Amino acid sequence: MSKFIDKMIEHDIDTLNDHLPESRVPLSDLIGVDSPQFRTRIGEVSVFRVEEIEDLTLEVPEKYHELIRLPIVVLRRLDYGSGIYTVAGNKTELFMVHRIIGYVDLEWEDLGKWKPVEKLARPQVQILRRKLPSTTSIGIGMSSKEKPGFNLGQ
Repeated sequence: MSKFIDKMIEHDIDTLNDHLPESRVPLSDLIGVDSPQFRTRIGEVSVFRVEEIEDLTLEVPEKYHELIRLPIVVLRRLDYGSGIYTVAGNKTELFMVHRIIGYVDLEWEDLGKWKPVEKLARPQVQILRRKLPSTTSIGIGMSSKEKPGFNLGQ
């Protein structure tokens, strides 16, 4: 493809990701907040459901609350083929996601021994989104060699 077309595609993907967070918020900062929220890349405010924050607080041991940043960003990876996604985050967030969708039966104490599984299939993402609709966001990602076009604000 020509550089012009590559730039157009990159711009379109970047625009499709405008709903993603400008920066993600630690779970620990959201506990007990009346209106938990985050700011999107274009400056809009998106609100988390308090019930989801409470559920995550119960699911994740307190010592990991600072490591879980919300929303969890799930990227549709164009370079991995049809229906494949990855979690844009750390091992703790990925472990939590796998526990929530029922693909990990390990306890939190076993997190260090867990071998991360990076890829998620569309049905797994559907389960995750059903369980955590306001604390997850889906974006479009390009090859990890490419510039993704957004900042997850770690």
